[in-house]
Parts: sequence; C-alpha cells; structure tokens
Amino acid sequence: MALLETRELAVGYAAPRRSPRVVAAEINLTLGGGELVCLMGPNGAGKSTLMRTIAGMQKPLSGHVMLAGDDIARLTPRQLATHLSVVLTERPNVGLMNGYALVALGRYPYTDWTGRLSRYDEAVIRWAVDAVGARDLAERPVMELSDGQRQKLMIARALAQESELILLDEPTAFLDLPRRAEMMALLRHLAAETQRAILLATHDLDLALRSADTLWLMSGGRVRAGAPEDLVISGAFEDAFCGEGVTFNRATGAFSVEQERGRAVIVRGDGIPHTWTRRALQRAGFMLEAAEKLNGCVAIPQITLSGDEASPVWHLHYNGIEVTCHSIRDLLASVQGLGDVAGKLAHER
Repeated sequence: MALLETRELAVGYAAPRRSPRVVAAEINLTLGGGELVCLMGPNGAGKSTLMRTIAGMQKPLSGHVMLAGDDIARLTPRQLATHLSVVLTERPNVGLMNGYALVALGRYPYTDWTGRLSRYDEAVIRWAVDAVGARDLAERPVMELSDGQRQKLMIARALAQESELILLDEPTAFLDLPRRAEMMALLRHLAAETQRAILLATHDLDLALRSADTLWLMSGGRVRAGAPEDLVISGAFEDAFCGEGVTFNRATGAFSVEQERGRAVIVRGDGIPHTWTRRALQRAGFMLEAAEKLNGCVAIPQITLSGDEASPVWHLHYNGIEVTCHSIRDLLASVQGLGDVAGKLAHER
C-alpha cells in the first residue's frame, strides 16, 4: 500500500461568492516507502500549493489526499503529526536552543502536556542526530550554525518525529553547491535506509535528475510523474518550461538561456578545453557550425586548439587574419572584434 496517494485531487484557492481558482486538477499520484520524489516545475505552477495541500495546511478544492490509507481531512493534528513531518525553507528562530533541543521538538506528538521525554524518546533523538551525521552539532547553539548545519538538524527533527512521510520545501535553497549535493545524497540515503517516503520541492534540476527515484513535473495545471530519464526522453521538460525563456537540452539534461544566435564559428579540437570553448562561444551568442560543413570558408571564423588540457592555446583564423590566444576570455574578445577589424582592413584596401 502506498504511504501517500492523491485521488482526483484538485488544488487551488477558494473565495466567498467567487469561483475557486484551480491551480491544478486531476492529480493522481502515489509515493511509497523508501522512495525519494522531487517535485519540480516553473515558478507559479503551483508546487507550494500542492505541498501545502498534501501537508494538510490547505484544503483541497476536490478529491482526496490519503496518508497510510487514511484521508488526511479526517485526522486530528496529533494523528497527522505521527504520519507526516514538514521541513520548510525558512530558517528556524529558536533563540538560544541547542541542536539537541531542536531535534527533540520532533517528539512533541508523543509527549504529554509537560513535554517530558522518556528513555525511548531520548533514544530516538540520539538516533536521529546520528542518522544525519550531526552529533558534533548537538550541543552547539542553533543560532551559531550555518544554513547547511541547521538543515541537517531540521531533517533530524523530522526523523525524530517517526513519521512515514517527510515533506521538504526547497531544502537546498540557501546552500552552496557542495552542501546541496551532500544534502541530496543524505536524503536519498535516509529514504533507502529508513524506508520513509520523502517528497521535496526543488528547482535544482541537475541534482534532481541524479538523485530522485521519481519526478513529479508540474505545469499547465497538471502533474506528470515518472522516472527522471523517462520524463527527459519524452520531452516533458521542453513542454513544462516552454515560454520561460530557456531551452532544455535532452542530450545534456541542462537548461540554457534562449538568445538570438549571431554569426557562425567553427571550433576544431577535442577534450575538456574544446567542450568549454564551445560553451563559452554559445554563451556569447555565437552559432557553432560543423567543420566539415564550412571547411575552407575564410569568411567564417575558425578556431583550432593546440597544447595540452592544462595549458591550451587557441588559434583564430578569419579572412587572412591570424590571432593566438592563451585564455577563453582573450579568445572571446578577439572573435567579437574580428568583424570590426576585417571591415577596417577592407576599407583601407
């Protein structure tokens, strides 16, 4: 049985004496134990609305959200907290509380009004701290920790809650690239090791493609679900982000900014310098042409790489002009200035 299931779910906003604003409808999704799912889509697609509805923070316009076989609309707040935990993007304001005390908040659904922790509660808290590799943070004031360290403790708090489903809203939003990769690896490990279902909303396409078992791609009022590779192959990303000013390359799995392509250039070579030279020229607005197609055409700038990967040299040839460059920055400046130089030489002749 799926831990989370949506049945003909419609999400959006209802207003008195007005027709409801439907953000997405006919949502039928499942999420099982041990599965890491990433929710993606362009801004305004309704990701936060769907996450709030699944978490019980917002009522669905129609349909049902089933949690461990129960409709969340029929669960009390305490019952819901034993099945579902939420980690938000906002930094927690916990005053002088230390890391251990923050994680201990996850035991709130199981304690009485005094908040007294049992031996079992203490054992679960210690396990959660160890599970995210935060033992060295337990005694430190939370206010002194970095964003990545705080996120680790917030995930530990969710684990201490012993819920089958964990929802995370942009958990890597304030982290640098190494910490983002570390966080996604941690979440994938926790899903597999603890058999919890983890659903996270993210804009980090590369990490989602590399880490998620399933992607939920939200756009145009609907949600498409599937393995990351299946959605890439099917063209779902091109459809989802159409009109957003970017293009998705199915071959590389990356987005690029749409821009008007300028004059053509030819690049000859191989290896890492060749790859990054092509990327730099595309970023600068040049159109790359195949060497075989325009071989011998002096009216097209042609770039040949020599040297080794650590110290490449770029040789630029254009209409009788030859320039040697020792960096991509110099190469771009030379290519961009070729038109003016050629025009000046032609005028002088």
